[in-house]
Amino acid sequence: MRRLIVLLGASAVLLFSAPPAFAQATVTRFEFSNTVVDTGALPECLPADLVGTTVGIETTTGQAVETATAFHVHGTNTFDYRTDFPDGRYVIGNAVGHFSFTANLRDLSTFTNVIQEPRTIYSSDGEPIGTVMIHALEHTTFNAATGEIYSSVERFFFTCG
Repeated sequence: MRRLIVLLGASAVLLFSAPPAFAQATVTRFEFSNTVVDTGALPECLPADLVGTTVGIETTTGQAVETATAFHVHGTNTFDYRTDFPDGRYVIGNAVGHFSFTANLRDLSTFTNVIQEPRTIYSSDGEPIGTVMIHALEHTTFNAATGEIYSSVERFFFTCG
């Protein structure tokens, strides 16, 4: 997600440095995906020292709209993955995030990202032995030109079953 924030921030810089195109909106739809391979723990509902290998596909789709006075991007980011652990257990998960970024020439910008991520934990013989549901929310209102943050809310919680 941090890559997405950097991408949106760079887009805002382009908005503020480019001459305005009055009386029209430029709409750009986008979609991209990449394979993710990572090693690490999934500490939500599993031991924090249990390290596994995650392989998944991350896909982002959305739309950007640029006008003379504002730039807006919204879309969906999905991450479908499987994490394998040395003892044979594995986790299958699907994270879905919805994001929105708006910058305007009056110095007020907002970024919102909401994620739900259900996971199923499996034993080494393929039987489901647990579930995890992750919820995450972040919302920030800031000045894109100066970086000053006016308000910021972050919430993260999970349930184990």
